[in-house]
Amino acid sequence: MYGTVLLVVVGFSVPLLRGRAAPAPEDGAQPPARFRTALRHPAYRAALAASFANGWAVFGVRVSLVPLFVVEALRLPDAWGGIALAVFAAGNAATLVVAGPLADRRGRRPPLLVGLLVAGVATAALGLLVQPVLFLLVSLVAGMGSGLVNPPMNAAVADVIGSRARGGTVLAGFQMAGDLGAITGPLLAGLLAETAGYPAAFAVTGLVLLAAFAWWLRAPETLPAAPVRAPAAPPCTP
Repeated sequence: MYGTVLLVVVGFSVPLLRGRAAPAPEDGAQPPARFRTALRHPAYRAALAASFANGWAVFGVRVSLVPLFVVEALRLPDAWGGIALAVFAAGNAATLVVAGPLADRRGRRPPLLVGLLVAGVATAALGLLVQPVLFLLVSLVAGMGSGLVNPPMNAAVADVIGSRARGGTVLAGFQMAGDLGAITGPLLAGLLAETAGYPAAFAVTGLVLLAAFAWWLRAPETLPAAPVRAPAAPPCTP
């Protein structure tokens, strides 16, 4: 069904995109940003680490290990695996809608640091839980933490690229870091689950998120400073 939906999307997209000319560059537009240049920026390196950790935990281990853990370790019916994923998604959605405005007002680092810390600790604790209700509660907390990560992380990358530059390989490298985490995370965490047990697999996943948290501790804020407005001139008197 997943492959069929992709084919349907392609079928709709090809006619819409056929013959479309690239938009003319705007006045003052900069050339595409270069990956090597962005890699010198500590905030971009921290964003790569967070993207890798987010891909590992959210798009990789959560989808691959949580349903198996629910059935094999907690001895619950198969439907509970879907319930656990739905609870995580609900927590993610709850904070996702506020993370963007918060990052625009308070800066990129505060929600990123809180989200990575909460998601890392909650994910590491998942493998130690044996009570179904407590497992769902911690899954909800982990989802809330991950929801705080994505908007400010994407905004930080946009800040590094600049408002008038095109993303180019800088944006592609950021997205590839997440893909790399989503691919390697289930493989390594699955190997740990087989050899050392589920607690070790979830603990390592939590440590990956906490490593990204430590990286962001050393990264600077990227939110552009608001321009200082000159005080209004006093009214003229005759």
